[in-house]
Amino acid sequence: MSKTEFSLGSIETLEDFYKEYDKKAIELKKSYDLLEPLLQFKKKSTDEEVIQKLQWEIEASLFEFRGSRLFSFSSSNGNTIGEIQEYPDLNEYQKVAFNFLANRAMSSQSAYLRAKYNFLLWHSIVKKTNVYAKNASENYIEAINECLIKTKNEEDYSYLIGRIVENLLSIVSESKQNISESKLLIETLLKSDTLNFWAKHGIIDDMLKYPKLFKAQDFTLAIPIFNERIKISTNKLDDFSLINYHLPTAIKVAEKTKTDIKIWYEEVGKANLRLAEQETEDNRNWIKLDYYRAAIDAYRISGNKARKEQIEQSYFELKPNVKLDTFRIDFDEETIKKLKESQNEIKEFALSLLKVPPEIIFVNFANGKYYPKIEDVRKASKENKADFLDFAVTLQFDNNKNISRKFAKDEEKSKLLETYGMRIKETFLPFMHYFFVYGIKSGHLTTKTLLNYFINYTWIGKPHTKIDLGGKLETSNWIFQIAPSINEFFTQVLAWGESKYYSPNFILCIDSLTLKIEGLFRNFSERLNVSTSKGKRNGVQEALAHDIMNNETIRKYFNEEDILLFDYVFSNEGGLNLRNNIAHSFYSENEYHPDKMLLLLAVLFRLGKYNIEERR
Repeated sequence: MSKTEFSLGSIETLEDFYKEYDKKAIELKKSYDLLEPLLQFKKKSTDEEVIQKLQWEIEASLFEFRGSRLFSFSSSNGNTIGEIQEYPDLNEYQKVAFNFLANRAMSSQSAYLRAKYNFLLWHSIVKKTNVYAKNASENYIEAINECLIKTKNEEDYSYLIGRIVENLLSIVSESKQNISESKLLIETLLKSDTLNFWAKHGIIDDMLKYPKLFKAQDFTLAIPIFNERIKISTNKLDDFSLINYHLPTAIKVAEKTKTDIKIWYEEVGKANLRLAEQETEDNRNWIKLDYYRAAIDAYRISGNKARKEQIEQSYFELKPNVKLDTFRIDFDEETIKKLKESQNEIKEFALSLLKVPPEIIFVNFANGKYYPKIEDVRKASKENKADFLDFAVTLQFDNNKNISRKFAKDEEKSKLLETYGMRIKETFLPFMHYFFVYGIKSGHLTTKTLLNYFINYTWIGKPHTKIDLGGKLETSNWIFQIAPSINEFFTQVLAWGESKYYSPNFILCIDSLTLKIEGLFRNFSERLNVSTSKGKRNGVQEALAHDIMNNETIRKYFNEEDILLFDYVFSNEGGLNLRNNIAHSFYSENEYHPDKMLLLLAVLFRLGKYNIEERR
C-alpha cells in the first residue's frame, strides 16, 4: 500500500499542524500512516504544552476499534500479580486527556477524526452519553461519504469504507442514534457503481449481524448484487470465494427475505464443478473428489435430482483413481448424523457451563472432569490394534522431514497416544473451543479471572525462591511469566470475534506458554527436590521438557490420566512433541492453530492442581 506524503515543511505551530494533518487524515488512515506525522511534529516541537497535547493525540491514535470493541496498542502483566497493564490505558488516559479529546472532537476538520474521538469519548466515560454516540455516527457517515467520493475519482477506498461501516453499525446498533441516516447510507453504498463487490459483500455481511437494525425489506438490493456477481466470467479464485464467502451470505439473505434459496445452492453446485474440472493432475484427484462431494450436496438441496445423479456417477468413477498417502474412511449418513448430534450436544453443554462461576469450571478442568478417560482410551486402543503388523518397523517423518524408526516394542505407547489424540480432537478440543471462545467473547471469561484462579487455587501462583551465583536470595512468581501469553490469547480471540477484517495470530501466545510450561515442570521438580540436570558430552545442562516428564521419580507424583495428557502434548515418542517443534521452528505459520493453545491451557490446569510446598 502506497505511503501518504506528509511534510512538516514550514509548519511551526500546533494550529498550522492540525490544519494540514486533519486535511489529510482520511488518506493517512487509508495508508496506515495516521501516527507518523504526530511523532514527527512531537520530535520537532520544543514547547512542553504542545508536546503534551501531541502525546495525548498519539495515545488516542493507538486505540483501535474492531466493531464495537476497543483495543489498546499493547498489553502486559503489571507489577501486581494478576494485574494486566495496557498501553494506552483508557482509565488513565481519560483522567488527564478528557477535555483535550473533547475539544478535538469538536474542532477537528476531519470527519474521520471527529468520529474516532467521539467514539473514544463514548467508551471513556463511566455513564455513556448518547451525544458522543450521535456525534460519532454522524461523522462516520460523513467520513464514508468522503471515501465514496474519492472512490468515484478512481482511488480505492473500499477497504477503509468497510472498516468504517463496521464501526458505524456497531455504535448505531448499541446507541440507537442516527438509525435512518445510517440505513440510507448503506442503501447508497449498495447502489454505488464504484464500490467493489467484495466491499458490498462485507457490508451485507455486517447488516446480517444486526437483525434488530436491518429487517427483511432492508435487503432488497442484496439479491441483485449477488445475481450480478455470478454472471461474471469466473476463475479459480472467484469460485473459491463464491463457495466459501459470497454464496453462503446470499443463502442467509434469501432465508431472511424468505426468497428461493435453491437457486443459490444451484450456483454452489456449479462453482464446485468448475473447480473440479480444473483439477487435472492425478495426485490431486482427492481434491477433485471433494469438489464432487460438495456439488452433490448442493444439488441435493437445490432439488436438481438429474444433476445430482450425474455427479454421483462422476464421483463413483473417480474414486478408484484417488491415491492418498493416508487412508480415507467415508462415514455413512447415520454415522454423520450421530457425529453432528454429538457436536451439538458438546456445544450446548459448553455454553451451559458459562452460566457457572468460572473458578468452579477451572477446578473441574484441573481434576480432569471433561477429559477422555484412560480406561476408555486403553480399551479402544487394544480393539483397533493390527496384530499382523507387530513384526514391522515403521518409518516416521517429523515436521522437518527427518526420518525416525519405530519398532514393535514402541507401538503400544504410540497407539495409546494416537487413540487418545483422536478422542481429544473429537470431543475435548471442540468443548474447549466453545467454552473459551464463547466465554471470552461474552465477557464471562477474562484474563483476570483465569489468572486469579491460578493465583488463588494453584501452586503456580505461589512465590518461589532461588539463590543466584552471588549468593543472593531471589523471589519470583510464575504468574508474571504466563500472564503475557494468556492475555495475548484472550486479545486475539476478542479481535477475531469482533471483526472479519482481522486475522488472528496465535504464534506469540503458543510459543511463549509452551516454553514457560517447560519451566513450570522444571520448577515442579525443584520444589520436590528432584534433579533437573542432565549430563552431556560438554558438561551438565538442564533437561528438556520431555526428559523431565520421563523421570520416573517425577512421574510417580502424577496420576495416569495427567501423564497421558502430558505425554500427548510434549512427548517425542508418539506425542505432539510441542516443545521441540516450537523451539526448532518446525511449525509453519499455518500450524499455529488455537487448538494448541487450548491444549497448553489444559496442561496448565492439570499441572497446577498439585498443591506442593517449596522445599528449603
